[in-house]
Amino acid sequence: MKMAFIEAKANFYLGREYDPTTNRLTNNVVYYDARDLTTHAVVVGMTGSGKTGLCITLLEEAILDNIPAIVIDPKGDITNLLLTFPDMRPEDFEPWVNVDDARRANMDIPQYAADVAQKWKTGLENWGIVPDRVRWLQLASKYSIYTPGSDAGLPISILASLRAPREGWTVNEEAHREQIKGLTSAILALAGINAEPVKDREHVLISNIFENAWKQGKDLTLEDIILQIQKPPFDTLGVFPIEKYFPEKARTKLAMEMNNIIAAPSFQSWINGQSLDIHQLLYQPNGRPRTSIFYIAHLSEPERQFIVTLILENMLGWMRTQQGTTSLRAILYIDEMFGYFPPYPKNPPTKDPLMRLLKQARAFGLGLVLATQNPGDLDYKGLTNAGTWFIGRLQSDNDRKRVMDGLQAMANVNDSLSLRDIETLIADIAPRVFLMRNVHNEAGPMLVHSRWAMSYLRGPLTRQQIQLLMSRQREELMVTLQQQAMQVPKPTWQQQAGLQPPPPPPTLPTSMSAPVPPPLPNTRATHMPPPPPMTFTAQSAGVPQQTMPTQPPMPTSPVLSVPSGITGYSNNPPPLSSTISQYFLPVRIPYQASLQQWSQRTGIYSAGGSGVQAQLVYKPGLLAQAMIRYADRKANIYTARMFTYFVTDLQRMGIVHWEDFMIDPIEARTIEQNPQMPAAFGELSSGLADTARLNALKKEVVDMLYNTAQLILPYNDVLNIYGNPDTDYSEFQAQVQIAAREQRDMAIDKLAQKYGDMMDKAEAKLRKTERDIRSEQTQLKGLQREQLFTTGEAITSLMRGRTNYTLSRMSRTSRYQRNTKDNIRERKEVMSDLERELDRIEMEFEEQVQKTNDYWANVINQTREYIVAPFKKDIQLELFGIGWLPAWYANLNGQIVFLQAY
Repeated sequence: MKMAFIEAKANFYLGREYDPTTNRLTNNVVYYDARDLTTHAVVVGMTGSGKTGLCITLLEEAILDNIPAIVIDPKGDITNLLLTFPDMRPEDFEPWVNVDDARRANMDIPQYAADVAQKWKTGLENWGIVPDRVRWLQLASKYSIYTPGSDAGLPISILASLRAPREGWTVNEEAHREQIKGLTSAILALAGINAEPVKDREHVLISNIFENAWKQGKDLTLEDIILQIQKPPFDTLGVFPIEKYFPEKARTKLAMEMNNIIAAPSFQSWINGQSLDIHQLLYQPNGRPRTSIFYIAHLSEPERQFIVTLILENMLGWMRTQQGTTSLRAILYIDEMFGYFPPYPKNPPTKDPLMRLLKQARAFGLGLVLATQNPGDLDYKGLTNAGTWFIGRLQSDNDRKRVMDGLQAMANVNDSLSLRDIETLIADIAPRVFLMRNVHNEAGPMLVHSRWAMSYLRGPLTRQQIQLLMSRQREELMVTLQQQAMQVPKPTWQQQAGLQPPPPPPTLPTSMSAPVPPPLPNTRATHMPPPPPMTFTAQSAGVPQQTMPTQPPMPTSPVLSVPSGITGYSNNPPPLSSTISQYFLPVRIPYQASLQQWSQRTGIYSAGGSGVQAQLVYKPGLLAQAMIRYADRKANIYTARMFTYFVTDLQRMGIVHWEDFMIDPIEARTIEQNPQMPAAFGELSSGLADTARLNALKKEVVDMLYNTAQLILPYNDVLNIYGNPDTDYSEFQAQVQIAAREQRDMAIDKLAQKYGDMMDKAEAKLRKTERDIRSEQTQLKGLQREQLFTTGEAITSLMRGRTNYTLSRMSRTSRYQRNTKDNIRERKEVMSDLERELDRIEMEFEEQVQKTNDYWANVINQTREYIVAPFKKDIQLELFGIGWLPAWYANLNGQIVFLQAY
């Protein structure tokens, strides 16, 4: 028999209620309110209890509700989420079936695949799940499998976990110290060192190295930590000199042990990959949700502790940047808790961040789902923070006792089942049946039989199968990492949202050609991609320092001869009017480094090697740099942008296409007032030597920026949410999604209240009608007995000649019977009407819920453009004049080459 259910977002379809007295399913569908998961859930059950199926079912429902998830998968079972086959074809299942299972079933692979396909199709049909629902699950999220320390799936880089907090140290010092404590414990555990916070000097030293760097806003790598262990950047720890507290010989030993980590060839796979950025793991660039699975079955226990601690600490850091919400924002699921949250006195590095998440995550809409098959390995005092428990079949009396200890703290006097009843129920519970104890459910504990999973539960995937599933995503990730290494400009929010094609990579400016940045987009649709944020100094209080250019001193005598073979250069800077400013860009790339980069890029290596002599030359161009301040109260935007241009070969006449000469901003404090000598200087083009031309362009560049340099923000007019120009589009979309989910949940709550009241009234009338029918039927039976007695009496009376009274009584009884039968018939019709009314209310409620879901799903996609234009007074021209771009002139194998020096 097919089981119907209502498709209601935010209400997870888990299964049906189970009757332990009959050992059968009831007609009551079990829905789980997504908001209840913000108080976290614990799932306990031995092997074969159906724990994995229940947890995957819970994740499937969350994914269908567009809720992102990060999954820590120590065994590989949750990778089955990627095995969804809407068409249920045997050929879809065949590559993934377990060969051993087929052998045990005495079938070949094709036969077994066909058998499994039919089994899954029948199972889903019996639970009322149509193929389209499986297809929605397949498309609702981007599924990624990360394999830290391995190239089987997607690689992950741990470097982001060691970065200084972007919001600054003083914003939340206590939280940053907690993060440092967790990171230090994890790093030491990875090196095989068991050190306790505060007590052991190894932990104290590394914690102080972190704090010292983070207070200065400096990022760290493991290499930095090892070097600073040997030579700490401070002289004392506490009141003792560093040499007395932790002598150099002991520090060298610690550094050597730490060095073993990065010396291992496999360490490269820990630093080359996607950044361990929680937002990127939860959301795609277009704001759509992701399901990121961390497969760690191949790692050693210290490595598992290390990566899980990093994930938890990064999750805490991300969580604190989010706004509070009552709706479920994201899920963190750990499939096997063994070793991560043990009872006192054990204290692995994962325990403290897990405890903090259990206590704090609710306010931010982050739900934790923690599963285990070994109840004895959990700290139940900590797990009293979990609002929902799913308890399946347990292996021993001791396991059941441990679970009962945990439930004792959650006991409620209003529970319909006592703890003794619960203990009796879980003593002999059937597979796939779970006792659900939800503190938000006033009805108390209930037995739930989990529904059929839409994902094919074939068991843990092998690393080869993961490699096959992730091959395409891995190729895309490698391309992205290469582009990041090449410093490809960050796409605009329109490009992230798929509204515009991505720009081509820019060509870095050299001394021989003008810079070729991305083309300037149509300013009515978007603004040019903003440059990186400006560099500020403490003294400037947010105002960039300006360099007051001066005329460079003229050398009294030539210091070199212009190299032969090069024309258009002289030994001295050309004379200029004192009204024209000059800026000498610094030499940032030494000749040897520039030569090496050129050789690697071109594949051409100089026959003379590093012995080839090079000459520093300066190429002139028009340098213009302006800072624009943007302010908009409605969008709550107060930010600034820097626009920099370097125009080469400027002529006296003609239009300057500024967008063709845009370069990265230049820190004003790095500009040099004098050239580095000896050097050769390029000749000025006609426009650079024309004072009138430069004065006109000075006004023109300000006018151009006033008309084109607009901030185009994403904006949702229904929710009144504006994007932040300093964050990704995905962050704006995530904010819109959680706001829309909150509004949708409130709307569905109102619908549930309204239609619940209507159903309560209809059911009350139905119950009253049923009582009336039973009463009428009882009365009818009495009248029928009375008529039978009266009929006998009438026959006797007729024989005796006394008939008047008896016949009158018989007539009255017959009339009462007819009236009662009519009443029963009418009440049955009323009862049928009420049953139809209940069906109508239920159908109308389902339709209204679907309309509500559709409305808010459409609201999420209603992104518009909001323009923030600057006032002219907010455009400050910081640099304008002749810019001198340094380069290295060299004769390599008879070829004249200009190499980058800036």
